[in-house]
Amino acid sequence: MPNQMKKKIVVILPRGESIKNFVYSGITDALREDFKVVFFSVVPNLEIKKYLVSKCDNFYELEENRSNNKYADELVKILQIAHAKKLNSVTGNLKIIKDDLLSKGNIKSSLLRKLRKFIASFYTSQKGLVKLTHRFIKSNFKNPKVQELSLLLEEIAPDIVFNTSHIHNAISLDLMYAVKKLNIKSSTFIFSWDNLTSQGRILPNYDYYFTWNQKIKEDLLRFYPAIQKQNIFVTGTPQFDFHFDEKFINSKEKLYDFLEIPHHKKIVLYSTGMAYYTPKEYVIVKEIEKVLRDIDDNLKLVVRIYAKDDNTEYYKLRENNKSISIPDHFWELNHLTPTIKDITLFNSLINHCSIGINVASTVSLDLVILNKPVINIAFNPPGENIYPNDYEKIYDFDHYKPIIESKAISLVKNTKELVKELKTYIINPSYLQEERKNLVNKFFGDELKKDKTQIFTTIFNELIP
Repeated sequence: MPNQMKKKIVVILPRGESIKNFVYSGITDALREDFKVVFFSVVPNLEIKKYLVSKCDNFYELEENRSNNKYADELVKILQIAHAKKLNSVTGNLKIIKDDLLSKGNIKSSLLRKLRKFIASFYTSQKGLVKLTHRFIKSNFKNPKVQELSLLLEEIAPDIVFNTSHIHNAISLDLMYAVKKLNIKSSTFIFSWDNLTSQGRILPNYDYYFTWNQKIKEDLLRFYPAIQKQNIFVTGTPQFDFHFDEKFINSKEKLYDFLEIPHHKKIVLYSTGMAYYTPKEYVIVKEIEKVLRDIDDNLKLVVRIYAKDDNTEYYKLRENNKSISIPDHFWELNHLTPTIKDITLFNSLINHCSIGINVASTVSLDLVILNKPVINIAFNPPGENIYPNDYEKIYDFDHYKPIIESKAISLVKNTKELVKELKTYIINPSYLQEERKNLVNKFFGDELKKDKTQIFTTIFNELIP
């Protein structure tokens, strides 16, 4: 198609992980074959900026400074409380409890919290939530930054705007308010499977939505009944495609040499989670190492640390216990951006480990896709008070319950059960293999192995013919 005749897509990249999902994956390259592609992106570092500029027709940096609107800021706090009340999810209710506890620090905070909850109680119906959402969005239209970006968008004249992560969009909100103000067609990708029940209301609302699977589509329709069914597309998610790409998987020998592990040993991979939900998790890691040492000297515990949290305790553990391998992560922490080196390390670990252990992590899905045995820890760190958190209650989280109900993953509620399941997997790695296969088929459907570049290109051609 001649360049001057091409339709124009603005692609918003508000977080490093969305750069991985949509640029590293080749999806934006494919879109560029049919459309002019304009990036509005975070800039993790100059090297990545240079790479991104080469991948689009025009590039604009998303600026850190946002318009300050006290009225809108107050509205959104009330809106999120009302949404959480209406949603009534386990994670949403936990957040309400935690925010209540935080507000008790002083009288003013406590009174403000009570006032917001009182006002929110009048907007917990679907009609009330939609009304408050529209009021919030419109309250931002006169922000200086929104007006500035409105003029820029009028100059660019996009046919559609695509926000590649609806939840990591704080830095792109002024841009999205400008999109809404100008009534430009908009679309977004529901970033993760837990977002609808754990991350608050989708703001702003969009014209079109892309989801991982059919269940997330159904949840979206249930929580946001104003959305038209035909405006939600099941696309799968690009993040799992890297697991099958040889460019991002080192050989077992290269991985073991990097980790300085004898080649005959078997890796038991522990993946840490968010301290917000799993505090003192390093204590669990210590327990697992003791268990493995008693079972078999040929088992090597490798800990994949969570890049988004403070990992100080794991670095201390690495220094004090040489029997545990804890490699650095290689994220560019500016805008939490996975690097090619880190993507390769993670994919190599999950491809070459023998067993994976975690606490209700998305890594469980990464592992079952590759038919790897998975153990989920459902007991609290021994001797630690982590109230109001509770590791076992995490498995009641709305998004994770179907994973446990699939029986594809071993849920252990104490050290004795952990030992039993580890020994079972060591003797019989095919244990629960059929259940893992069924989970993958049910959760991902046909989208897992489909070409995401073709899926997204086809959809956008339909949306802007």
